[in-house]
Amino acid sequence: MQFFQLDTLGNVNDSELGLSDGAPEGMELHSYCMAFGDSTHLLYPAEAKISLREDRPGIKLSSLLGNTNSYLIVHSTMKDVIEAHCQGIEVEFLPFDLHDHRKRLYSRDYFIINPLGTHDCLDPVASGVQRGPEGSVIHVESYTLDPRKATHLPRLLRPNEDPSVYIVSEELASALRDKGFTNVQLNPLPFSPGS
Repeated sequence: MQFFQLDTLGNVNDSELGLSDGAPEGMELHSYCMAFGDSTHLLYPAEAKISLREDRPGIKLSSLLGNTNSYLIVHSTMKDVIEAHCQGIEVEFLPFDLHDHRKRLYSRDYFIINPLGTHDCLDPVASGVQRGPEGSVIHVESYTLDPRKATHLPRLLRPNEDPSVYIVSEELASALRDKGFTNVQLNPLPFSPGS
């Protein structure tokens, strides 16, 4: 089975696509939660708001809303497909009001998808994982999967070594492609040589 990295920036070369770069209002101190797979239970605001950047105000909206926070932000139609493929996986689906760069309501149809926790799936040697003196990961050169670890992976996950990365299974990737969702960039991930 093939796996893909789902890019949260989207197509940065299309200046007509909206782009956000802030946490939902009220989550600033806990903005890392949605980027690293920590639960927002009891933290997420009831009336969350995110605004588009002034230099990327979103002349056209897309299925995946590009952002610089490493959040997986998608339109409700894409969220429904992801949710259907993630039964039994611990995932938060966090609604918010999208505002334009002038702080006017633009859309109520977007969600932050927050798969909780991480999975041991990479081959650390083939991925060029570099660790600091205390053992924490400071850099991943490339994301190379270990075929021995890939047999029971969920359809949406974050790797242990870099929780800000989203990996999707071939089945989920095919479903996203089949629906024709826009601004979705899926990069195939290699496997290290099996042992």
